[in-house]
Amino acid sequence: MFNSKLLIFVIIIFFQFSCAFNKIDKVHGISNLKNKIEKIKINKSNKNDVINILGPSILIDQKEEKWTYFEVRETKNKFGRKIVYENNYVEIKYDKYGLVKEKTIFDIKNMKEIKFSEDKTETYALKESFIKSILSSTRKRLKNARDKYNTE
Repeated sequence: MFNSKLLIFVIIIFFQFSCAFNKIDKVHGISNLKNKIEKIKINKSNKNDVINILGPSILIDQKEEKWTYFEVRETKNKFGRKIVYENNYVEIKYDKYGLVKEKTIFDIKNMKEIKFSEDKTETYALKESFIKSILSSTRKRLKNARDKYNTE
């Protein structure tokens, strides 16, 4: 009896440590973004050079002539919880001739410096309409009648 419990304990410990040694690494976006961005030179590299180094950008802002790239690396700890250990974001701005005029790198430490828009989008689908107000009041009346009937 004692030996079977010890054997089960040893097997569980073995599986726990064998799983912990295999690092699970998932990469979203461009792999090794920080190393690749160093190859891009301001006022020398153009859009074609950037495409050759980083590939086509998913996020392109036509108004500002800005391309963005990102890299997110995550792993799992011993208990299966996801941990993001690398989060890099790069904005590349171009001049009117297609040359790189500015490249800004944000990592996990200075990610709070990114400015987000404060504008709010108004949705027309959720606006109160006359029919919606009638249907919701009818639904409330039916629910109240059903609750009253069920309590008696």
